[in-house]
Amino acid sequence: MALEIPRIKTYIENFDERIEGGIPKGTVNLVCGSAGTMKSSLCYSILYKNALYEKIPGLYITIEQDIDSLMLQMRKLNMDYNENLKIVDFNEISEKIRKKKYSNWIEKISVFLKEMKSEIDFELLVIDSLNAIYSLTTIDDPRSEIFYFFKSLRDLGVTSFLISEIEQGTKVRFGHYGVEEFLADGIIHLVMERRGDDIVTIMERYLGVVKMRFTNHDTQYFPLLYQNNRFVVYSREDLEF
Repeated sequence: MALEIPRIKTYIENFDERIEGGIPKGTVNLVCGSAGTMKSSLCYSILYKNALYEKIPGLYITIEQDIDSLMLQMRKLNMDYNENLKIVDFNEISEKIRKKKYSNWIEKISVFLKEMKSEIDFELLVIDSLNAIYSLTTIDDPRSEIFYFFKSLRDLGVTSFLISEIEQGTKVRFGHYGVEEFLADGIIHLVMERRGDDIVTIMERYLGVVKMRFTNHDTQYFPLLYQNNRFVVYSREDLEF
């Protein structure tokens, strides 16, 4: 009898059925791509839809943007606040732990998450972004420090989505230090490609699953759109129909 893995729906239309129903619960997942690939919007959508339809509590940490800026962006996509979704920014984190001393920001975030877990018992987490955390701290031993950071997320019992900024055209490296992709359980890769003739071109977004433990996933890169208040992907078969 096959082992049944509990999963979290992404609510990306046509996508969950291609990853055996959703993201395995309790895993650490990189959501990586260059600027403009809608990483933040996609991650917020996953938490927002689960808060709205499944009543699953989520925590969204935004370090690069303040909350007002993030919500202006999300409201344009018809996603707003939800009582089951807590949003915190750099200022709130700094205020909460300002009287305590830690070696670096990875340790600060880890302690902050433990405190928030005891307060709101969130099950889904987005950190936006890993690169922002790295810019605030010095990491002497990336493989060891990031390993223990990812382990701390698993120990919390939450399903995590960690946004990772990578340069346009990057084919192999999905994290800043080149170790994140080995330590993460899953990698969702968002890319933009220019399509068209020499006179008129457009940028098209694609979503691919590079890695997802415990999952027999599709290996296509799917065209990704946001339409009718939801993300949707199309397969080759859809487009050939």
